[in-house]
Amino acid sequence: MNRFKVERLCTWSGMVGVVLFFMGFVLSGFFPPPSPSLTQEQVVAHYQSHANGIRAGMVLMMISGMFIAPMIGVIAAQMKRMQDISPALRYVQVSAGTANMMFFFIPALLFVVTAYRPERMPELTYLMNDLAWIMAVLPWSPAFMQNLSIAAGILSDKHPQPVFPRWVAYCNIWVALGFVPGGLLPFFKSGPFAWNGILVFWLAGSVFFIWFVVMTVMLLKAIGRQEQEAAA
Repeated sequence: MNRFKVERLCTWSGMVGVVLFFMGFVLSGFFPPPSPSLTQEQVVAHYQSHANGIRAGMVLMMISGMFIAPMIGVIAAQMKRMQDISPALRYVQVSAGTANMMFFFIPALLFVVTAYRPERMPELTYLMNDLAWIMAVLPWSPAFMQNLSIAAGILSDKHPQPVFPRWVAYCNIWVALGFVPGGLLPFFKSGPFAWNGILVFWLAGSVFFIWFVVMTVMLLKAIGRQEQEAAA
């Protein structure tokens, strides 16, 4: 298999990961997400009635994480083609993307642990549910830095035919800013800044999905141009 086919497969891998990620939440009965203002009894009842769905869904979510790594690799490969940019930006993208990928795995494991023994003390299930949801939604900073490193690379690219158009840089900046309201999650149990709120969950989830769609399309176009240049 030639390098361009490999890079295309790695690019599509990211979208596979996103689809599996959301399928895991749906299978678990966590979409739309339950409110953090639910009582202890309501939370425990959900885990008891959806135990197998949560276990299966979170295994699926954990699997989804491994499909993100190939896409991170393709972004790094395309950033290497950018002219006159600092290599540090490429390394930042890889390290921040890898750190972000871990938040596909860690929350899934916490949800699985919570659902593993739904008959345990209710207080512990309530605690673990808080931990799992906060771990799933709050850690936006690695994604923020990944987006900014990509944007900085695009804006620094001096090639007459840049790898990505400049609007992709501004899209990455916009996506990064869409994650910022998540920083207020610890202070709210209801409203737009709660973990199920419009600014913390729905805005972040929307820009998360948009980013994958935009980057998938633009990576495929960049690979196509690179292949044409190699064949010329």
